Amino acid sequence: MNWSNLFWIFYAAAHTAAAIFDEVLELEMVGLRQAGPWAWVVPGVCLILLTLDLTGRLSLRGSGGKMLAALVLPLLCSCGEVLLWDDHIPERTAPAVCACVCSLLLLAAYALLRREEPKNPLAEAEALLEQGSTLGIVEGIWLLLMAGAVIFMATFGLLISLIVGGLIMSRNGLLDYGGMKGLLLGLLALHLVQALTFRRSLRAAKEKDFHEIERWSALLLWVPIVNLIWAGRLRNRLWNQRMERENPAWRQL
Repeated sequence: MNWSNLFWIFYAAAHTAAAIFDEVLELEMVGLRQAGPWAWVVPGVCLILLTLDLTGRLSLRGSGGKMLAALVLPLLCSCGEVLLWDDHIPERTAPAVCACVCSLLLLAAYALLRREEPKNPLAEAEALLEQGSTLGIVEGIWLLLMAGAVIFMATFGLLISLIVGGLIMSRNGLLDYGGMKGLLLGLLALHLVQALTFRRSLRAAKEKDFHEIERWSALLLWVPIVNLIWAGRLRNRLWNQRMERENPAWRQL
């Protein structure tokens, strides 16, 4: 088998996986509409969680809340794309469906962008570096899921990919399927939030050589994987500074 045939197999598998993802999203929209009045429970729960967070009784700004929000954000962006641009889906006009998707999307964005009050600058910098690294891990999980879906359809689902994918890839591009543009937009939003989080950590650190770091780190903040390595090194430096300040003799132990 030459490389050209291998490329077309994976290309057909990608189309098949994208088409399946589109159908799953449409079924979810149908399920939300068929739920009737019960669908309004989701916006109500989101409003309660937001109220509890604003009153201090519950925190959505911790690492657990941010990681959960990061995991569901690309999927919610895909649902939002289906609601906005897929005119052939009647469920897109249902107020309950729109309220469910929009409330969950806004709550996830709130959890990702909301900042906790820091105890001290160095502690805030370490927390922000950890949050940014968590967002990078979530990005990696989504990319592995996407690649895994294509590989699965190219191996175990090869027959389906050759038949279905071979028919639809001649008429559609990969971004023509519902939810794909939203999924990529959600991953881009996660990366932007990650870069912003790392940027905040630099400002919170207030190190003596902060300006020197800032000159060459501006580009590293945007490079996947590389920014995770950079964040790990900076976190180690901050931890060493904190240990030296709290216990000057700790290196001799």
